[in-house]
Amino acid sequence: MHALTGRLGASRRACGFEPRGLPLALGRSALALATLTVILFCPDDGLFAYTPAYPDGVRCAGVAGLSLWCVMGAHGWALHLDRTLALAVLAVTASGWRPRWTCVPHWYVSFSLAESMTLPNGGEIVAQIATLLLIPVCLADRGRWQWHRPSTPLPATWRGAAYAAVLTVRAQAAIIYTVAAVSKLREPAWRRGTAMYAVLHDPAYGLPAGVLRHAGAVAGSVPFIAVLTWTVPLVETAIAIAVLGTGRARRLGLVLVVLLHGAIILTMGLVSFGLIMIGLVLVVCSGDEEGIGRAA
Repeated sequence: MHALTGRLGASRRACGFEPRGLPLALGRSALALATLTVILFCPDDGLFAYTPAYPDGVRCAGVAGLSLWCVMGAHGWALHLDRTLALAVLAVTASGWRPRWTCVPHWYVSFSLAESMTLPNGGEIVAQIATLLLIPVCLADRGRWQWHRPSTPLPATWRGAAYAAVLTVRAQAAIIYTVAAVSKLREPAWRRGTAMYAVLHDPAYGLPAGVLRHAGAVAGSVPFIAVLTWTVPLVETAIAIAVLGTGRARRLGLVLVVLLHGAIILTMGLVSFGLIMIGLVLVVCSGDEEGIGRAA
């Protein structure tokens, strides 16, 4: 009886599910802007570094051969054309125009970058999966702008697919933050409470030298470093739990994600990665517009 009641409840939620609103719109735009910043500001030799494994600078083996940079080419004028096409797609997607028409090109650009880069980071992989899952959410949207309140509900044939896609995004976010927290706790430096000292003082990704000169006493304080170090996996665990909870819990998870990645952006400068994770959790909140506000 309880199983039957649960299935009926899930069925009712799927039938009445409406993901289109401000969280989804902001999430799609954040994902597009994050990828846009990578392509716009990274030089070609940064995106496609020549390595012994990839002497051409582009990964084109297997499914990666279908990517934009492999189909169009990654040398000379073709490389400039690839970048221009990708930036155009991402700019239009970020503007919110015609989600139905831009969702597949958005995924294709995200897929192409993640698969073709010789040294992809976790952010590109997350964006690739998230934009793929957003396709069934957006294909049925006949609206001109994602910022406008939907005038008609999603067709019944698409609601179940959209609901399943958003549930999968929630599971993806939970897995990412669970793995992040567990992997930290497996390292002795994180368990000892000293890992953030190395992060803050790293010459490449740590605090700027000017900030360290003025905040050196605090950044070197053993109690401060210990609290800061242990706070990170605790926040990641809280986010992993929150994104699988109720609408209120998911909104709390969004606040924690903004605070966590906002701090990472300020201290380490990982702008694109932070935008991708914030965009992902905004999508997690799709359907929770009663607490965040719907697009008008």
